[in-house]
Amino acid sequence: MRHALLAAALIAAPATVMAEGFSYSYLDARYFSTDTDAVSVNQQGGALSGSFALTPMFYVAADGSYGKSEKVAVGTATGSFETISGSARLGAHYPITEVLDVLANAGALYGEVKGKGAFNGESEDDIGYVGEVGLRLALIPKLEVGAFYNYQDIFSDSTSAFTAELQYHVVEKFTVVGSAVSGRNADVYTIGGRYHF
Repeated sequence: MRHALLAAALIAAPATVMAEGFSYSYLDARYFSTDTDAVSVNQQGGALSGSFALTPMFYVAADGSYGKSEKVAVGTATGSFETISGSARLGAHYPITEVLDVLANAGALYGEVKGKGAFNGESEDDIGYVGEVGLRLALIPKLEVGAFYNYQDIFSDSTSAFTAELQYHVVEKFTVVGSAVSGRNADVYTIGGRYHF
């Protein structure tokens, strides 16, 4: 159950990607909510991410998230779980056309699950790896959609997920962004904002 919760929190972190066409230098903050099918335990939390363009083709990205589950009853014990995750990645992107970008990134992944209440003192952490490929399409100058496939391996378990993302560029430096993620054990929904620099 704890691993399913962490898998949901890990995929909640925003896709590590807008290059004049699309920008790859930004700060992103989001609220997320999960629907964890495997254990019927949902969680909510926040995720922060950042990306920085090193060259016209390469970028570095990092993200972190914190989530807290709803109360869980196992027998007579009742408690909750907190999840903490983070990653650091190196990525590359390539413009197929002026309005379509393909991207890929990979890096290290950290995850931790802590029990609260009756599960206080239960804690696990691990370091694994994550990889992602995707497409970004500018439908019109103010509206962008993205599709991403994410693979991660942590806690001796591998998980993959598909993400659909919508970005509305309010002004040059600020974007409203939301996403829906479908994974093996969980669906994750995010909403937030992105500042481009």
